[in-house]
Parts: sequence; C-alpha cells; structure tokens
Amino acid sequence: MRLRAPTVDDASSVLEVLVARDIADIGVPDYTVEDLLDEWRASELDLAVDSRVVELDSRIVAYAMVRGPGTLVAVAPEYEGRGIGARLLHWAEGRERELGRSEHRQWIGYGNERGKALLRAAGYELARSYWRMGLRLEDLCDHPDTAPSGLRLRSLEVDRDAVALHALDAASFAGAPDYHPESLQAYREEHLNAHDLDPELSRVAELGGLIVGSVLARRWTEAPVGFVDILAVHPDHQRKGIGTKLLVEAFRRFRAAGLEDAQLGVASTNPQALRIYERLGMTPRFRYDTYARPVGQTAQSEPPRG
Repeated sequence: MRLRAPTVDDASSVLEVLVARDIADIGVPDYTVEDLLDEWRASELDLAVDSRVVELDSRIVAYAMVRGPGTLVAVAPEYEGRGIGARLLHWAEGRERELGRSEHRQWIGYGNERGKALLRAAGYELARSYWRMGLRLEDLCDHPDTAPSGLRLRSLEVDRDAVALHALDAASFAGAPDYHPESLQAYREEHLNAHDLDPELSRVAELGGLIVGSVLARRWTEAPVGFVDILAVHPDHQRKGIGTKLLVEAFRRFRAAGLEDAQLGVASTNPQALRIYERLGMTPRFRYDTYARPVGQTAQSEPPRG
C-alpha cells in the first residue's frame, strides 16, 4: 500500500474511485472529471499537501482531500476492509491539525455503512445531513408571486456582479452552522468560474438598485440537468417571496433551454429552505452526511478496518 499526493495525470483514476463510491453509497454518480479538476485548480487547495491517493495492486484505490468545508475520503468498494480508510483518516486528521482546525469534519454518502462505523468508532458524531432535491421540469407548476413590487430579475454578469454576490453570500449564510468564509478569489474560483456555470440560466434579483438575491445555476454537460449551486437572499429581504421567485424563474429557464431535471442541495439545519423546495414540488433523491468531532478528542474505541 502506497500513500502519495496525486497529480493532474491521476484525475481519471481518482474519478473512477469517486464514481464507484457514489454508486455504492447514493445510487448514482455525482462527480465528473471537470468537477474534480475545478477543485484541484483552486488556489486555496495545495494538491501536494491537501490530497492523497492510495495505490494498491498497481492501481489507485482510494482518495482523500482536505478542504475548507471539510474532508472527503473515498475508498473503492472492492478494497474496503483492508485498513485503507483508517490510514486516510489518520492522514486527514494530521493535515487538519496542521491547518489549525478546531474540528475534524468529514462528509460521506448515507449508504456508506463501513465508513460511518469507522468515523463513529473514532469519536465522530453526525453533525448534519444534506439532501439532494430534484424536480422533473415537466411537473413544474405555476406558483403565486409574493415578491415585492419593483423587484427586477436579470441574467448574471460575472465580472460586474462578483464583488456584490460575494458579499451577498457572506451575509446570507454567515449564521449557518456549516458556513465556511471564502475569500473573493475562492468564491470566484469555486462558483463564478465553475466549468458548467451558465450566466443566462442564473438569476440576479435587484430592488431599489441593490442586489438582494441570486441563483447561481449550472448546466450539466453529461445530463439534461440544471443545478442550483447557490440560492442566496440577503437577510434584510428574506421571507418576502424573493427566493421562491428566483427559483421559479430559474426553473422556467431550465425548461425553456430543453433541460429535463432541476436539482439542488439543502442542509438539514435549514428547514425553511427545505419547505420552500417541497412547495415547489421538489423531492429528495439522496443524502450525504457530515460527521465531526473536536480536534484533540480521542477515540472511544478501536476503529474497524476501513
């Protein structure tokens, strides 16, 4: 078993591990090589020190990445039970300590029972869950418009809107328990410069000349899906129907563009947003969980071989 940093040439092999893990845990692939390369190109990620692959039997069989929001560890299903997950957990915790984190945090597909057992044995507890919600666009219905009069929706202009949308994102999500502050550069790289961002499908809401909300929408290249990357409404303008209006308009544009499905993610700690999505006819497709424990807390039992 060899543990080393990945290189760009490893992207396709790492993707195989991620896709196999997704299919085993959530039933569908949820990663593309473009997604992976977007992450690796981020200026706040140092691939040489923030990521690792495991080689066994002359192939890459596992992958780990430590980012601001948390750590991802994926072991190819056929290689579970050989201690690979435990070794990557040890590496990830060491890297998180080097970065000065106060909390160890990992996200994991809901169906990964062996991975969850490993984390629980190491002292981790379930912190929150994230549902992937979906709507067949042929089922999109009309909804009452309760947004303030004078609200104007327009397409995204990336360079013009970047600073304002970054500030909107910080204001909208600062109180969320899973919020991780991003620099303007990191926000641009992860969201505005994403390979599949579609400015025409995205919506920006203005009221009185100020940006009060936005939907950043991605158009998947491998399926006829519109994905809502971020729905943000300024706290001073929440609960006024702006979020619903933004979503409905985005979904209508998805459908007009020939897309068949709309998807987005929502945290279990955001029940208000979940209710909005359900009222629009969205239903859960699958779930990821986040497990966490304070740095310095020791495991309560001997972890199983991951």
